[in-house]
Amino acid sequence: MHRRVFGLTGGIACGKSTAEACFRACGCAVLDADAVVRALEAPDGAAVGAIAAAFGAGMVGADGGVDRRALGALAFGDAAARARLEGIVLPLVRREAEAWLAGLPAEALAVFSAATLYEQGWDLGWRGVVCVMASEATQVRRLMGARGLTMAEARARLAAQMPPAEKARRADWVLDNDSDDLPALRRQVERLVARWRRLAQE
Repeated sequence: MHRRVFGLTGGIACGKSTAEACFRACGCAVLDADAVVRALEAPDGAAVGAIAAAFGAGMVGADGGVDRRALGALAFGDAAARARLEGIVLPLVRREAEAWLAGLPAEALAVFSAATLYEQGWDLGWRGVVCVMASEATQVRRLMGARGLTMAEARARLAAQMPPAEKARRADWVLDNDSDDLPALRRQVERLVARWRRLAQE
């Protein structure tokens, strides 16, 4: 077990990225699996060639990186395509995560964040797991507003992931982010990090 490293998860549009920023503000080291994926799919990224080979050159944009909107529409609409994509990307993400863990200072309080932490079996020995929680109605509203998805696209993305309520049931701690009240979320994170610091002394 990594005594000072914790997992962070949550459904899409539940506010996981916002929670990550709060953890960073509290002095935690954070590795965001989504950011790792974006780097892998960026121009010259390690996953671009394999994705083009699997799904066609049309999935690569003019800049040489993956067209994430097109790939997302394909993957979230086709379970077989999603599984194929995960087979390309997830081993690379896991390799990055393991390297990050190996490089952490012994005294670091750290968070590994992944929306699909449970779905992918990414239990790398965390001290505990945090789930950021929001209602389905809030998720849909955020996806349609901030990300410009249609209702059908938003619901397809929700259907492709484990329900947030199930993630919350499995988690050790839950952060309520159904409102858009950033100070309230920040206070929850501050209290949790203070608790972790006490745990680290045990």
